Amino acid sequence: MASFFHANKSVPLPMEFINKYMIGANATYVKVYLYGLGKCYEGEEDVSNASIAEALDILETDVSKAWRYWKKVGLVHSEGKGVLVFDTIGTEPVKTEPVKELPKVSEEKPKTASMKEISKAMGINPKMKETVTMAEQLLKKPLSQREVTSLYSFMQEYSMSQEMVLVLLEYCATIDKTNFSYIEKVAEGWHEQGVNSLSEATKLLNRLNKEVRMQKKCKKIFGLDRELSQTELNYIARWVSELSMSEAMIRTAYEKTVTNTGKISMPYMNTILKSWHEKGIKTVSQIAEKEQPAPKKEKNTGYQLDDMAALERKLRLQKQKN
Repeated sequence: MASFFHANKSVPLPMEFINKYMIGANATYVKVYLYGLGKCYEGEEDVSNASIAEALDILETDVSKAWRYWKKVGLVHSEGKGVLVFDTIGTEPVKTEPVKELPKVSEEKPKTASMKEISKAMGINPKMKETVTMAEQLLKKPLSQREVTSLYSFMQEYSMSQEMVLVLLEYCATIDKTNFSYIEKVAEGWHEQGVNSLSEATKLLNRLNKEVRMQKKCKKIFGLDRELSQTELNYIARWVSELSMSEAMIRTAYEKTVTNTGKISMPYMNTILKSWHEKGIKTVSQIAEKEQPAPKKEKNTGYQLDDMAALERKLRLQKQKN
Protein backbone atom coordinates (compact mmCIF):
# COMPACT_ATOMS: atom_id res chain seq x y z
CA MET A 1 0.00 0.00 0.00
CA ALA A 2 1.30 3.48 -0.84
CA SER A 3 2.16 5.97 1.90
CA PHE A 4 2.45 9.72 1.30
CA PHE A 5 2.28 12.90 3.32
CA HIS A 6 0.14 15.90 2.43
CA ALA A 7 1.95 19.24 2.41
CA ASN A 8 0.93 22.67 1.08
CA LYS A 9 -1.84 21.13 -1.02
CA SER A 10 0.75 19.85 -3.49
CA VAL A 11 1.00 16.46 -5.18
CA PRO A 12 4.46 14.80 -5.11
CA LEU A 13 5.35 13.63 -8.62
CA PRO A 14 8.71 11.80 -8.81
CA MET A 15 11.00 12.43 -11.79
CA GLU A 16 10.86 8.70 -12.46
CA PHE A 17 7.21 9.08 -13.42
CA ILE A 18 8.07 11.83 -15.93
CA ASN A 19 11.18 10.20 -17.36
CA LYS A 20 10.04 6.58 -17.37
CA TYR A 21 6.28 6.14 -17.18
CA MET A 22 4.80 9.31 -18.68
CA ILE A 23 6.75 9.31 -21.95
CA GLY A 24 5.58 5.80 -22.84
CA ALA A 25 1.92 6.29 -21.97
CA ASN A 26 -1.09 7.49 -23.91
CA ALA A 27 -1.76 11.18 -23.18
CA THR A 28 -5.29 10.39 -22.00
CA TYR A 29 -3.93 7.82 -19.54
CA VAL A 30 -1.56 10.43 -18.08
CA LYS A 31 -4.46 12.87 -17.61
CA VAL A 32 -6.50 10.22 -15.80
CA TYR A 33 -3.59 9.26 -13.54
CA LEU A 34 -2.77 12.84 -12.57
CA TYR A 35 -6.40 13.78 -12.05
CA GLY A 36 -7.02 10.71 -9.87
CA LEU A 37 -3.85 11.31 -7.86
CA GLY A 38 -4.86 14.93 -7.33
CA LYS A 39 -8.27 13.89 -6.06
CA CYS A 40 -6.61 11.52 -3.62
CA TYR A 41 -4.59 14.39 -2.13
CA GLU A 42 -7.69 16.53 -1.91
CA GLY A 43 -9.14 13.86 0.35
CA GLU A 44 -11.89 12.67 -1.99
CA GLU A 45 -13.14 9.31 -0.72
CA ASP A 46 -15.30 8.33 -3.68
CA VAL A 47 -14.11 9.30 -7.16
CA SER A 48 -16.03 7.46 -9.88
CA ASN A 49 -14.97 6.83 -13.45
CA ALA A 50 -18.01 8.81 -14.55
CA SER A 51 -16.91 11.91 -12.60
CA ILE A 52 -13.37 11.64 -13.98
CA ALA A 53 -14.70 11.28 -17.54
CA GLU A 54 -16.95 14.30 -17.06
CA ALA A 55 -14.13 16.44 -15.68
CA LEU A 56 -11.68 15.51 -18.44
CA ASP A 57 -14.31 15.46 -21.23
CA ILE A 58 -13.47 11.89 -22.23
CA LEU A 59 -15.37 8.60 -22.27
CA GLU A 60 -15.78 6.37 -19.22
CA THR A 61 -14.31 3.53 -21.25
CA ASP A 62 -11.13 5.59 -21.65
CA VAL A 63 -10.93 6.00 -17.88
CA SER A 64 -11.30 2.24 -17.39
CA LYS A 65 -8.60 1.57 -19.97
CA ALA A 66 -6.32 4.06 -18.25
CA TRP A 67 -6.67 2.33 -14.89
CA ARG A 68 -5.99 -1.06 -16.51
CA TYR A 69 -2.85 0.38 -18.08
CA TRP A 70 -1.51 1.85 -14.82
CA LYS A 71 -2.25 -1.41 -13.03
CA LYS A 72 -0.31 -3.26 -15.72
CA VAL A 73 2.81 -1.08 -15.29
CA GLY A 74 2.54 -1.30 -11.51
CA LEU A 75 1.60 2.26 -10.46
CA VAL A 76 -1.80 1.33 -9.02
CA HIS A 77 -3.30 -1.87 -7.66
CA SER A 78 -6.73 -3.12 -6.68
CA GLU A 79 -7.56 -3.56 -3.02
CA GLY A 80 -11.03 -4.81 -2.30
CA LYS A 81 -14.03 -4.44 -4.57
CA GLY A 82 -14.03 -1.28 -6.66
CA VAL A 83 -10.98 0.27 -4.97
CA LEU A 84 -7.68 1.41 -6.50
CA VAL A 85 -4.60 2.35 -4.50
CA PHE A 86 -1.76 4.45 -5.88
CA ASP A 87 1.64 2.83 -5.32
CA THR A 88 4.86 4.60 -4.44
CA ILE A 89 7.27 5.36 -7.30
CA GLY A 90 11.00 5.19 -6.62
CA THR A 91 12.25 6.03 -3.14
CA GLU A 92 10.04 6.52 -0.11
CA PRO A 93 9.00 10.14 0.58
CA VAL A 94 10.68 12.15 3.30
CA LYS A 95 8.60 11.84 6.48
CA THR A 96 8.42 15.43 7.59
CA GLU A 97 4.92 14.81 8.91
CA PRO A 98 3.15 11.71 10.25
CA VAL A 99 2.62 9.31 7.36
CA LYS A 100 -0.98 8.85 6.35
CA GLU A 101 -2.60 6.22 4.17
CA LEU A 102 -3.34 7.55 0.70
CA PRO A 103 -7.07 7.89 0.02
CA LYS A 104 -8.49 5.47 -2.53
CA VAL A 105 -10.12 5.92 -5.90
CA SER A 106 -13.04 3.68 -6.78
CA GLU A 107 -12.61 1.44 -9.81
CA GLU A 108 -15.49 0.36 -11.99
CA LYS A 109 -15.61 -2.58 -14.35
CA PRO A 110 -14.60 -1.58 -17.90
CA LYS A 111 -17.36 -1.45 -20.46
CA THR A 112 -17.46 -1.13 -24.22
CA ALA A 113 -18.07 2.36 -25.57
CA SER A 114 -21.70 2.84 -26.62
CA MET A 115 -22.71 4.48 -29.89
CA LYS A 116 -24.02 7.39 -27.83
CA GLU A 117 -20.56 7.90 -26.35
CA ILE A 118 -18.93 7.52 -29.76
CA SER A 119 -21.38 10.03 -31.23
CA LYS A 120 -20.28 12.43 -28.51
CA ALA A 121 -16.67 11.79 -29.46
CA MET A 122 -17.50 12.45 -33.12
CA GLY A 123 -18.92 15.80 -32.11
CA ILE A 124 -15.67 16.64 -30.34
CA ASN A 125 -13.51 15.24 -33.15
CA PRO A 126 -15.21 15.57 -36.59
CA LYS A 127 -12.42 13.52 -38.18
CA MET A 128 -13.81 10.45 -36.41
CA LYS A 129 -17.00 10.52 -38.50
CA GLU A 130 -15.00 11.15 -41.65
CA THR A 131 -12.72 8.21 -40.78
CA VAL A 132 -15.71 5.85 -40.52
CA THR A 133 -16.98 6.94 -43.96
CA MET A 134 -13.56 6.48 -45.56
CA ALA A 135 -13.07 3.13 -43.81
CA GLU A 136 -16.33 1.84 -45.29
CA GLN A 137 -15.10 2.87 -48.74
CA LEU A 138 -11.75 1.11 -48.28
CA LEU A 139 -13.27 -2.08 -46.89
CA LYS A 140 -16.23 -1.91 -49.32
CA LYS A 141 -18.82 -2.60 -46.64
CA PRO A 142 -20.83 -0.76 -43.97
CA LEU A 143 -19.27 -0.97 -40.51
CA SER A 144 -21.06 -2.52 -37.57
CA GLN A 145 -21.22 -0.89 -34.13
CA ARG A 146 -18.43 -3.16 -32.95
CA GLU A 147 -16.23 -2.18 -35.92
CA VAL A 148 -16.87 1.53 -35.39
CA THR A 149 -15.94 1.03 -31.73
CA SER A 150 -12.68 -0.61 -32.83
CA LEU A 151 -11.84 2.35 -35.06
CA TYR A 152 -12.53 4.68 -32.16
CA SER A 153 -10.24 2.66 -29.89
CA PHE A 154 -7.42 2.84 -32.48
CA MET A 155 -7.59 6.63 -32.36
CA GLN A 156 -8.06 6.94 -28.61
CA GLU A 157 -6.26 4.01 -26.99
CA TYR A 158 -3.41 3.78 -29.54
CA SER A 159 -3.29 7.52 -30.37
CA MET A 160 -3.53 6.78 -34.11
CA SER A 161 -4.14 9.70 -36.44
CA GLN A 162 -6.81 9.48 -39.12
CA GLU A 163 -4.09 8.96 -41.73
CA MET A 164 -2.57 6.07 -39.75
CA VAL A 165 -5.93 4.34 -39.37
CA LEU A 166 -6.59 4.61 -43.10
CA VAL A 167 -3.10 3.32 -43.96
CA LEU A 168 -3.73 0.37 -41.64
CA LEU A 169 -7.08 -0.43 -43.29
CA GLU A 170 -5.64 -0.03 -46.79
CA TYR A 171 -2.83 -2.48 -45.97
CA CYS A 172 -5.27 -5.08 -44.59
CA ALA A 173 -7.53 -4.65 -47.63
CA THR A 174 -4.54 -5.10 -49.96
CA ILE A 175 -3.72 -8.49 -48.44
CA ASP A 176 -7.43 -9.47 -48.36
CA LYS A 177 -7.65 -9.42 -44.55
CA THR A 178 -10.71 -7.27 -43.90
CA ASN A 179 -11.94 -9.19 -40.86
CA PHE A 180 -11.84 -6.78 -37.92
CA SER A 181 -10.38 -9.40 -35.59
CA TYR A 182 -7.31 -9.45 -37.85
CA ILE A 183 -7.28 -5.65 -38.20
CA GLU A 184 -7.39 -5.27 -34.41
CA LYS A 185 -4.40 -7.62 -34.03
CA VAL A 186 -2.42 -5.61 -36.57
CA ALA A 187 -3.28 -2.34 -34.79
CA GLU A 188 -2.27 -3.83 -31.43
CA GLY A 189 0.98 -5.10 -32.96
CA TRP A 190 1.84 -1.65 -34.32
CA HIS A 191 1.16 -0.12 -30.92
CA GLU A 192 3.38 -2.66 -29.15
CA GLN A 193 6.17 -2.04 -31.68
CA GLY A 194 6.01 1.69 -30.99
CA VAL A 195 4.68 2.57 -34.46
CA ASN A 196 2.90 5.80 -33.54
CA SER A 197 3.37 8.10 -36.53
CA LEU A 198 2.45 8.08 -40.20
CA SER A 199 6.11 8.00 -41.27
CA GLU A 200 6.83 5.00 -39.05
CA ALA A 201 3.72 3.22 -40.34
CA THR A 202 4.74 3.91 -43.95
CA LYS A 203 8.24 2.57 -43.28
CA LEU A 204 6.79 -0.55 -41.68
CA LEU A 205 4.40 -1.14 -44.57
CA ASN A 206 7.19 -0.79 -47.13
CA ARG A 207 9.07 -3.53 -45.30
CA LEU A 208 5.98 -5.74 -45.04
CA ASN A 209 5.21 -5.29 -48.73
CA LYS A 210 8.76 -6.34 -49.62
CA GLU A 211 8.32 -9.45 -47.48
CA VAL A 212 4.96 -10.29 -49.11
CA ARG A 213 6.47 -9.97 -52.60
CA MET A 214 9.39 -12.20 -51.61
CA GLN A 215 7.01 -14.78 -50.12
CA LYS A 216 5.33 -15.15 -53.53
CA LYS A 217 8.71 -15.46 -55.26
CA CYS A 218 9.91 -18.06 -52.75
CA LYS A 219 6.84 -20.21 -53.36
CA LYS A 220 7.78 -20.32 -57.04
CA ILE A 221 11.45 -21.04 -56.25
CA PHE A 222 10.48 -23.88 -53.90
CA GLY A 223 7.80 -25.18 -56.27
CA LEU A 224 5.09 -24.96 -53.60
CA ASP A 225 1.37 -24.63 -54.28
CA ARG A 226 0.40 -24.50 -50.60
CA GLU A 227 0.37 -21.65 -48.10
CA LEU A 228 3.67 -21.04 -46.34
CA SER A 229 3.86 -21.96 -42.65
CA GLN A 230 4.51 -19.30 -40.02
CA THR A 231 8.03 -20.67 -39.52
CA GLU A 232 8.72 -20.34 -43.25
CA LEU A 233 7.28 -16.81 -43.26
CA ASN A 234 9.55 -15.89 -40.35
CA TYR A 235 12.63 -17.14 -42.21
CA ILE A 236 11.73 -15.18 -45.35
CA ALA A 237 11.07 -12.03 -43.32
CA ARG A 238 14.53 -12.34 -41.80
CA TRP A 239 16.22 -12.89 -45.17
CA VAL A 240 14.57 -9.76 -46.56
CA SER A 241 14.62 -7.37 -43.59
CA GLU A 242 17.70 -8.41 -41.60
CA LEU A 243 20.00 -9.99 -44.19
CA SER A 244 18.86 -7.89 -47.21
CA MET A 245 18.99 -10.91 -49.54
CA SER A 246 17.79 -10.67 -53.15
CA GLU A 247 15.69 -13.21 -55.01
CA ALA A 248 18.82 -14.43 -56.87
CA MET A 249 20.71 -15.01 -53.61
CA ILE A 250 17.79 -16.94 -52.09
CA ARG A 251 17.48 -19.03 -55.26
CA THR A 252 21.21 -19.87 -55.16
CA ALA A 253 20.98 -20.83 -51.46
CA TYR A 254 17.99 -23.04 -52.28
CA GLU A 255 19.90 -24.82 -55.06
CA LYS A 256 22.89 -25.41 -52.77
CA THR A 257 20.57 -26.73 -50.08
CA VAL A 258 18.85 -29.22 -52.39
CA THR A 259 22.21 -30.33 -53.83
CA ASN A 260 23.69 -30.95 -50.38
CA THR A 261 20.64 -32.27 -48.51
CA GLY A 262 18.34 -33.54 -51.26
CA LYS A 263 15.39 -31.55 -49.90
CA ILE A 264 14.11 -28.09 -48.92
CA SER A 265 15.55 -27.19 -45.52
CA MET A 266 14.83 -23.69 -44.28
CA PRO A 267 17.34 -23.92 -41.38
CA TYR A 268 20.05 -25.09 -43.82
CA MET A 269 19.22 -22.25 -46.22
CA ASN A 270 19.24 -19.80 -43.34
CA THR A 271 22.77 -20.94 -42.35
CA ILE A 272 24.01 -20.38 -45.92
CA LEU A 273 22.42 -16.94 -46.25
CA LYS A 274 23.59 -15.86 -42.80
CA SER A 275 27.14 -16.93 -43.70
CA TRP A 276 27.06 -14.88 -46.92
CA HIS A 277 25.73 -11.87 -45.00
CA GLU A 278 28.54 -12.11 -42.44
CA LYS A 279 31.12 -12.32 -45.26
CA GLY A 280 29.65 -9.26 -46.96
CA ILE A 281 28.50 -11.25 -49.99
CA LYS A 282 25.64 -9.35 -51.63
CA THR A 283 25.53 -10.71 -55.20
CA VAL A 284 25.72 -14.17 -56.77
CA SER A 285 28.93 -13.20 -58.60
CA GLN A 286 30.65 -12.56 -55.26
CA ILE A 287 29.88 -16.06 -53.97
CA ALA A 288 32.50 -17.88 -56.10
CA GLU A 289 34.99 -15.09 -55.52
CA LYS A 290 34.76 -14.95 -51.72
CA GLU A 291 34.10 -18.63 -51.09
CA GLN A 292 37.10 -20.04 -53.05
CA PRO A 293 39.09 -22.50 -50.93
CA ALA A 294 42.32 -21.08 -49.53
CA PRO A 295 45.49 -22.20 -51.41
CA LYS A 296 47.25 -25.16 -49.83
CA LYS A 297 50.40 -24.33 -47.91
CA GLU A 298 53.60 -26.07 -48.95
CA LYS A 299 54.84 -28.59 -46.46
CA ASN A 300 57.71 -27.26 -44.38
CA THR A 301 60.71 -29.60 -44.85
CA GLY A 302 62.79 -27.93 -42.21
CA TYR A 303 65.47 -26.02 -44.16
CA GLN A 304 65.04 -23.55 -47.01
CA LEU A 305 67.44 -23.49 -50.03
CA ASP A 306 69.34 -20.49 -48.67
CA ASP A 307 69.84 -22.29 -45.39
CA MET A 308 71.24 -25.37 -47.18
CA ALA A 309 73.75 -23.25 -49.15
CA ALA A 310 74.96 -21.55 -46.00
CA LEU A 311 75.42 -24.92 -44.31
CA GLU A 312 77.50 -26.25 -47.25
CA ARG A 313 79.81 -23.20 -47.11
CA LYS A 314 80.28 -23.69 -43.40
CA LEU A 315 81.23 -27.34 -43.92
CA ARG A 316 83.75 -26.48 -46.66
CA LEU A 317 85.45 -23.85 -44.49
CA GLN A 318 85.66 -26.29 -41.61
CA LYS A 319 87.15 -28.96 -43.91
CA GLN A 320 89.82 -26.50 -45.23
CA LYS A 321 90.91 -25.65 -41.66
CA ASN A 322 91.33 -29.29 -40.85
